[in-house]
Amino acid sequence: MSGLIERMFEPGRLLQGALVRSLLHSAGLAELQPGATLGPFRIVREIARGGMGIVYLACRADGEYEQDVAIKWLPQGRLDTAALQLFRHERQILAGLRHPHIARLLDGGHGEDGHLWFAMEHVEGEAVDRHAAAHGLGWRECVQLLLPVVDAVQFAHGRLLLHRDIKPDNVRVDADGRAKLLDFGIATLLSDTDARRAFTPGYASPEQLAGAVPQVASDVWQLGRLLHEVLAAGRGPAPRDLGAIVAKAMADDPARRYATASALQADLRRLLAYQPVGARPPSLLHRAHLLLQAYPLGSLAAGLALTAFFAVIAGFMLKLARQRDAAEQAREVAQAVNRFINEDFLPGADPLQHGSGDIRVAELMAGALEKVEQRLSGMPEVAGEIDLSLGRSLAGLGRYELAEIALGRAIARLGEARGSGHASVLQARLIQSQVRIGAQNLAHNENDLRALRADAAASLGETAVLVADIDNQIARAAFLREEFILCEQRFLALLPRTAQMPPDSRADTYMGLSLCESRLGHFAPALEHAQQARDIYIAGRGADHPFTLETHIAIETALVGLGRYDEAVTLLRELQQQLSLRYGAHHPTTLTVTHDLGFALSCAGRAEGVEWLRLAAASRAQIMGEEHPWHAMSLAVLGMALLRQGDTAGAAQALDRADAILQAPGAATPFVQAIVLENRADLALAQQRYAAAIELFDAAIAAAEPLYAPQHQRLTILQLGRGLALSLAGRTQGQALLAAALDRLGDSPDCRANQIEQARRLLAGAP
Repeated sequence: MSGLIERMFEPGRLLQGALVRSLLHSAGLAELQPGATLGPFRIVREIARGGMGIVYLACRADGEYEQDVAIKWLPQGRLDTAALQLFRHERQILAGLRHPHIARLLDGGHGEDGHLWFAMEHVEGEAVDRHAAAHGLGWRECVQLLLPVVDAVQFAHGRLLLHRDIKPDNVRVDADGRAKLLDFGIATLLSDTDARRAFTPGYASPEQLAGAVPQVASDVWQLGRLLHEVLAAGRGPAPRDLGAIVAKAMADDPARRYATASALQADLRRLLAYQPVGARPPSLLHRAHLLLQAYPLGSLAAGLALTAFFAVIAGFMLKLARQRDAAEQAREVAQAVNRFINEDFLPGADPLQHGSGDIRVAELMAGALEKVEQRLSGMPEVAGEIDLSLGRSLAGLGRYELAEIALGRAIARLGEARGSGHASVLQARLIQSQVRIGAQNLAHNENDLRALRADAAASLGETAVLVADIDNQIARAAFLREEFILCEQRFLALLPRTAQMPPDSRADTYMGLSLCESRLGHFAPALEHAQQARDIYIAGRGADHPFTLETHIAIETALVGLGRYDEAVTLLRELQQQLSLRYGAHHPTTLTVTHDLGFALSCAGRAEGVEWLRLAAASRAQIMGEEHPWHAMSLAVLGMALLRQGDTAGAAQALDRADAILQAPGAATPFVQAIVLENRADLALAQQRYAAAIELFDAAIAAAEPLYAPQHQRLTILQLGRGLALSLAGRTQGQALLAAALDRLGDSPDCRANQIEQARRLLAGAP
């Protein structure tokens, strides 16, 4: 056991991820002495240690019953209320993962000094590859040993948990010869960014090595790798069918692997039963060979053997025919289930189909994913359709991780059943790309969309509706990367095609164009295009449909840009309530409106804007993560609102937190960076630190220039701020900057009206 624990703490191993690294305390790690207690456990002795913590053998000390556990004692960390709540929730999910071949997470918590600890089931035994080598296991024994492990993985997948680090060291064989999988779901407790790195070199799937979001297919690849390693450690050659199974599980392209662990398990069971496997389409001769293995003829005479052979073949063919008839009947039943889910269950659960966004509905849908595995894993086409519908609805609920799993299964299953160019597979890939936007993997997202467009155009034609939807998403990807000029260009290029688009696609084009125009300061056309999108959705879907409601975000953004703050506030208050009921208060779309409401109120000079911005910042941290740039943006705007109220200390605290977020690798984006820098410059100006303000305005201008045209209002406001700092510092060039900026602004309204008025007073010679 100690060798395993030591390897888990080596560089590149599972427990070096974000849960540990983000919670480290620079002062090091206090050690526990034998006899010390953690919760109900008493430390017996140290098992192993590494750079990321210490593992102890412990026993239960409360007298309730006897139990040995492995305590993983992690370095001290700091957990705020939201992080602690999330940690407890994920820990509870893992603790409830009950399977005879999964070593369970039993307990966990944190000490008074902040150290985190986990109590894991203590498994005595050797790694599965060493067990196979020591006992000289043949291929059949190896497969039989690992089948329960595959079942354990499928069991967890049905509960929406990925392992992400399946390898021989994480599969132990106990004294009774039973294999048990360790550390299932520990990566679930890591943050999104570092959870992707929670794997062991040599046992990571190609997409994990590329930094992509882990999927079911990643665990399937690792199961194939595990099977390969154990077979190599065992005795004797493996049959070609087994080699084909391993090759299919470890295919470079996730779409070519087994769609689920249960599909891999089914092929392994067919192999053991001398039946043809899906990984290797059998010839007639191969079928005959399998039949002879399953029903050996012994030492009968050649003629009798030949007669018996043909009799067995005939019986086998009749059996296949009966199986096909049974499969057709089962397919009809499954399609009825599919209709029930898609027509009766999902519309009531999906907020995009006039359903509810209640969290209990989301949990019910998560359970539906598990039922698909249990009931329909042998019918990939039907199960794939249900997975697609569930993935779409879970995405609508903002449950992106669950949606990613459902959509990944849909792509694999439907691709296997219908071909990778089928419209349903391409549709699932498009929805998956939309889901992945929240993962901030925007460069990958653009590349995936380009590849998807090429496949869709080749399969469906350039004029297909799906191709137009993909083009809309490609244009939106530029917006999300804050390339607003490119975004506007892409949407404008789509306008001539809107006449051939269905209503939803046409509205999506107008909506996306409006958002890009607002970012570029083209507020009048932005308002017009947003209203066009709204009118299309009202005509086709009704005034209270979520697509219609979301057009109001584009409308209020344009209204704020036009200085029509009171109109924007009225619209945003109603929209925030509607989206809270539809999606839930913590859905990312609802939080966008919450943030915008706080901003509009602050621009209108209303003190309550601060509280809305506090709520937006706290909720974005909880839902999207502390290091998400949108969390930094809400903090930065909160700092602006506090500064307008004269609370320089509160503004400084909010802006320091925002700045710290943007220091994390990959967290900074030019748009958010410019916002943070501008507000820090405003703070320095208010604190009369003019030299610092000049430097910060210079940095903000440098960050904003790639985003906007030279005469854009945001750049002009930044130049105005720089002119104020220079003038107040006694530098003569500041007056010229102020005059030029005011001339360009004219009577245009802006949220920084106080600075505009201050600049006018300075030029007029007023104090």
